[in-house]
Amino acid sequence: MSTQHREYEREQKKLDDTIAIIDSEITQLREDIREATDDYVKQVVNSKKSKDLRYLEDQGREKPYFGRVDFMKDEVYELDQVYIGKRGIVRGDTFDSVVVDWRAPIASLYYSGESKDAFYRMGREIVRGEVTLKRNFAIEQGKITGIYDGAVKETIHREMGDPDDFLQEGFIDEFLAANLNQANDSRLKDIVATIQSEQNDIIRAEKERPIVVQGVAGSGKTTIALHRLSYLIYNYQDSMMSKKFMVFAPNRMFLTYISDVLPELGVDDVQQSTFIDWAARLVKPLLPKGWRITSPDKPIQLFFEADQDEREQELTRNRLRFKGSLVCKEALEQYIRYVIETRIPFKKLSFQYNKTKQVFTIPGDFIRQSFLEQFAHLPYQRRLDSLRKHIKQEMNKQMFAHLRELKIDLDKQGLAKFEKMLETILETYMSSFPTLEAFASYRELITDIELLRKLVSPEIEDGVIVDVCESSNKLFAEERMEAEDIAPLLYLQHIIEGMSKAEHFDHTVIDEAQDLSALEIAVVSLATKSQSLTIVGDIAQGIHSYRGIHSWEELTQGIFQKLRPSYYTLSQSYRSTIEIMQCANEVLRQIDLPETVLAKPVLRHGEKPIMISPATRAKLWEDISQRVASYREEGFQTIAIVTKTIGASKKAYKGLQESIEGLTLLGSKDSQFPGGVTVMPAFLTKGLQFDVVLLLDVDTYDDNEWDAKLLYVAMTRPVHRLVMAHGEGTEPPLLLGMPNELYIKQ
Repeated sequence: MSTQHREYEREQKKLDDTIAIIDSEITQLREDIREATDDYVKQVVNSKKSKDLRYLEDQGREKPYFGRVDFMKDEVYELDQVYIGKRGIVRGDTFDSVVVDWRAPIASLYYSGESKDAFYRMGREIVRGEVTLKRNFAIEQGKITGIYDGAVKETIHREMGDPDDFLQEGFIDEFLAANLNQANDSRLKDIVATIQSEQNDIIRAEKERPIVVQGVAGSGKTTIALHRLSYLIYNYQDSMMSKKFMVFAPNRMFLTYISDVLPELGVDDVQQSTFIDWAARLVKPLLPKGWRITSPDKPIQLFFEADQDEREQELTRNRLRFKGSLVCKEALEQYIRYVIETRIPFKKLSFQYNKTKQVFTIPGDFIRQSFLEQFAHLPYQRRLDSLRKHIKQEMNKQMFAHLRELKIDLDKQGLAKFEKMLETILETYMSSFPTLEAFASYRELITDIELLRKLVSPEIEDGVIVDVCESSNKLFAEERMEAEDIAPLLYLQHIIEGMSKAEHFDHTVIDEAQDLSALEIAVVSLATKSQSLTIVGDIAQGIHSYRGIHSWEELTQGIFQKLRPSYYTLSQSYRSTIEIMQCANEVLRQIDLPETVLAKPVLRHGEKPIMISPATRAKLWEDISQRVASYREEGFQTIAIVTKTIGASKKAYKGLQESIEGLTLLGSKDSQFPGGVTVMPAFLTKGLQFDVVLLLDVDTYDDNEWDAKLLYVAMTRPVHRLVMAHGEGTEPPLLLGMPNELYIKQ
């Protein structure tokens, strides 16, 4: 491969020359930062040089670049030959570019420039031309181990199968295949060397509007979103700060899983959190003293564990779905309108100037019009403040017009007395306007059946309104609120007082967005400048349907309708083999979901999934232990033993801990993903990937949308191997229709 390539020797010499330049730069940088300094500017410069030095020493020298693009410019017929790496490298003496940063404009040709009509943007200028060569390099410790030319689907050998079948399955280039076949450890990796064209479009999308990405399992949604952050920080340093970027992930364990990607991309200080952790910090000052927020794990246990009360599930589902819905958002807005219409008298304001006995009047209609129209765009409290100033200006206007007409001049003492009179009158008048406090207002709305029914769309059934109010009232009586109360309370606080600018982000990524509610995403958008958001998820993986969104239209046609959001669909899956994804897709065929996109796996074959049905639990533990030992011998680093419920995970761990060395049990409260061999419930695997997944008790997943999504999530986690187990004599309901040729029965 590498040594046989016709240009191997020339490319290796180019690499040797590049490394020699890097060595020279390392020496110079070490010299530059050796001496301590009290000068602030020099300290800033040296800090930048220290970061450059660390990169060159840790990564840049060993693998300075991964690609090359030759671009012939139109009109001038000049050939640009650029080598592309994770970071740009510039010679300190001549300032010549040695390696181009993957985020630079010209580097976009490496990801999408595959035709004679290629172009890239430099500010407002478009540079057009032809990509005459695109080349990938596999480099290990300063030596080229692979050279791959082309990497376009037209160059793939059609002998691999019928062309139509081949295109239906998907395509993959040799360089990408080499990267996908690597074993996985406990952290997500960057993909700068293998970003595909459709992924590149998302990464480089404009920043001034929300983008929503529906991506199938394994399409690289998370990685793309993080690379987009790196791209934005690199290209908009003058208007965006990395420390004002936020990444929202589904749980704390997932945050540790992605923790290495951004530093590898040169971004060190991006904020990362779950929505609940971030929002709870904002909402706590609004709560009465002694109130607490119940654990978000409580609904998880109610909906994921066996033998739960069905009426309790229905009541909880009605309450939680409502609190996160666009209907609830509208009810909060209607509540403010209701207060204005029923509790503000909008009386006329009259006052008298005693010296002349002149009575001045500001009509109630004038005050009403000012409040309802002129200041309608402001939060309620700021509307009151603005109205107060507006009324005072009108009072002054009338009073001084009267004084000018009578040619009366007020001295300093007279002016002060007049000012005090106006303030007294205003204070009395404005006291007729209700003062709203977010928590008290929210509690009134969410516990008053008659009021909520009046303010909510007739489409919402009376039974849902009753469930919401009665169960919320019961919860509040214990001085508790639940995680799903946080978003509506923050949204109401925004309507009343506005969102603090101190909390604003320059850009926000929301990962696994299908498991947040529409109202939670609306709150995040309020905290993000220009609604510059990257929202990624998969409706088919919406396993928290009691609270999450059910269609992307809730965002594109609801929250962001006026902002012209960009919507992308990623159907190509790069994680699992064709054999694994074919089985997983069969589960999705069992249910009817809006916006469902079946994954198209890349052309990477592997072993068929295995179905086992041991007669006893003891035999199951023995079988699983033997398989784990065998997979470890093959070199697989991450192996997940996945159960449907938390309780089943605990039982599996108890049955396997003595026979599997280093086995770890993971639950919803764990914040670290250790890698190795783990036991965990299926809902915790979302967003993660493993070399091997051993999926237990597939017969306990019932034939309904909820369980189908959960099973689909679990089945799409493995990169290389999938084993499914069910009890002897049982039939997995969701796998009954699966063709026998898709799996191996053992």
